Amino acid sequence: MSTEPTNPLASEADRLYDAERRAMRRVLTAITEGQPSSSIFQMIAEDLHGILRAHSVAIGLAPPEGASMEFVAASGGNPSEILGLRVAIADTLADPALRGGQPMLLDAHLTPGARTGAVAPIMAHDEVIGAIFAADESDAVPLTESGLGALTVFAGIAALAVATGRKAHLLREQGRELAILYRASQTITGTVSLQAVAESALDAIAQHVPMQTAVLYLLNDDRTHLFIAADRGLDDDEREVQLSADSGLAGEIVSGGEARRLADGLDGPDVSTVSPAAHSRSAMIAPLRSAGETLGLFVVTSTQSDAYTDDDLRLLNAVSSHAGIAIHNATLFEDATQRAEAANALFTFSQRVGATLEVPEILACASETATALLAVDAVLCMLMDHRDGRLRPAYLRGFDEGGLGRYRPRPGEGIAGWVYAWSCPTAVADVAADARDRSAPIHPEGVASCLCVPLSVGETVHGVVLAMSSRRRLFTVAEMELLYTIANQAGLAIVNAHAYARAQERSLAMRRYFRRFAAAIGSVTDVAQMLQLICDVTLALMKADRCSVYAVANEELRLVADSRLPGRHAPDAAVPLGAGLTGNVASSGRVLSVPLVGEDLRSAVHGWFGREQHTAYLGVPLKHGRRITGVIELTMSEPHSLSPDDIRLITQFILKARLGERLIGE
Repeated sequence: MSTEPTNPLASEADRLYDAERRAMRRVLTAITEGQPSSSIFQMIAEDLHGILRAHSVAIGLAPPEGASMEFVAASGGNPSEILGLRVAIADTLADPALRGGQPMLLDAHLTPGARTGAVAPIMAHDEVIGAIFAADESDAVPLTESGLGALTVFAGIAALAVATGRKAHLLREQGRELAILYRASQTITGTVSLQAVAESALDAIAQHVPMQTAVLYLLNDDRTHLFIAADRGLDDDEREVQLSADSGLAGEIVSGGEARRLADGLDGPDVSTVSPAAHSRSAMIAPLRSAGETLGLFVVTSTQSDAYTDDDLRLLNAVSSHAGIAIHNATLFEDATQRAEAANALFTFSQRVGATLEVPEILACASETATALLAVDAVLCMLMDHRDGRLRPAYLRGFDEGGLGRYRPRPGEGIAGWVYAWSCPTAVADVAADARDRSAPIHPEGVASCLCVPLSVGETVHGVVLAMSSRRRLFTVAEMELLYTIANQAGLAIVNAHAYARAQERSLAMRRYFRRFAAAIGSVTDVAQMLQLICDVTLALMKADRCSVYAVANEELRLVADSRLPGRHAPDAAVPLGAGLTGNVASSGRVLSVPLVGEDLRSAVHGWFGREQHTAYLGVPLKHGRRITGVIELTMSEPHSLSPDDIRLITQFILKARLGERLIGE
């Protein structure tokens, strides 16, 4: 039996073909199974090493438009010396092939001892993303076009592995992002508590992103600074850090900038510009926005250099978007809730202070309401003591009496004195650093921040209300308005309580004087003595400087009795009817009250006008039936606007004394 001679070239081609098919099946199976790209690259290198019988095969990857290439797989030769090696593309013999994107055989006629080989670019979207290299020793059979073809086929498979790996990575990231966002949508948007929203946002990031710290900043009411609302990983001192909302990277993002990734090795701002923690080497910063308005910033930091990827930044940005909407909704809800609670508390407060005329009880109620609504540690109510011209503590709630119980600043001294002197509310975030605190300090008593408003009625300031916190905080305009409302209602209640106390005092005095008058009148038989007694009692009752009684005689008023303080001039002996203040009272038959005598032209008729200071005047007609029988008048040296109660008091006294009847015949 004869046999035909075997063609060695055909046998080699068949071997290559079979080997390629087996290798391709193995590699494609690995790709479909989702094995890591690094394992697939190593598999390709090992298969090509056997198929081509090359000395060594290596696979290198380069970033888009990169100038260097890093070897990620190698087989044959010394793979440990090749793996991880990064070389400049321009320094290799493969540079022309990589620049042109075409496979090529390398020149086999180089210097003695050099290797011959081939290179096939790995392409993706018409861009070179890497290459497969095969090399032989100079004394080995050089690589041929068929070997270059096998190299090119597996370069295409490597490109498929790269694309598949990227898709798998993208799917994993999207899956992770969807899982986080799903959880975030349940936790972050599932509450209307601002603090709970902030904590949920931090938890969502902390569970999926490695970090040193995570900080959620919110803008203050004035939108000038960012304060820390919630955090992970900060100490007490670091929590006091604030960022300017008007400058730097934080200001840029607040004003409409996009999320940023920072690292020591990247161009751009330093990590320390947004990180409150020390030793941070990389960071991510994303805005918290809702309805186009920036509410704050979300900052995550790491002690590792370049610790975060664009995928991490995208994830942070997505969580920040959810958190921004939830924070906005929580803010609206809390604002509505606080307004409702404040309105209810203020209504209850007004009912309570309106039902009492005791100043200590009014101040206790004001302090209790302010403590609850402002969530402060202590409230101090101070009233002006005109005896020594100092503010005195009238009621303290929250802190021990200690130094605050002895705190007595003058107007203009300390924060409380400044508010009293200028009748202007103020909020102080850092009491110790405030220049006004130096003259009458309160920070040694543990006061870190305070809110102080005047306690006033109309234009008159009666004291101040001081709300204090033992930790630093920023008081809002709404909180200042709330305390101002409480202080105004308390001030009005205090004025009413004082007025009631004075009325009670006068009522008691009037009863005493009536008893005195009743006891005295029984022993007086002379009308002149009785009129004089009435003058004396009226002077004391109304706390006036002079009291005069005139009787109508013909066309004039004649003085029949007067009582005056020592040093005061005698009143007019006679006044024509209709002339001056006294004559006007007799002719009109109506009470006349003049708070400022100098502004009434009728005063010039009187002889006492200009000889001594008589600022206020009160004239009351004396009647018997419908007949005008005389006038009783009072003058006071201090400006005094007599109230209807004052006039009613003297009128009742005159009626009870039957003074109009007693003047008949005088």
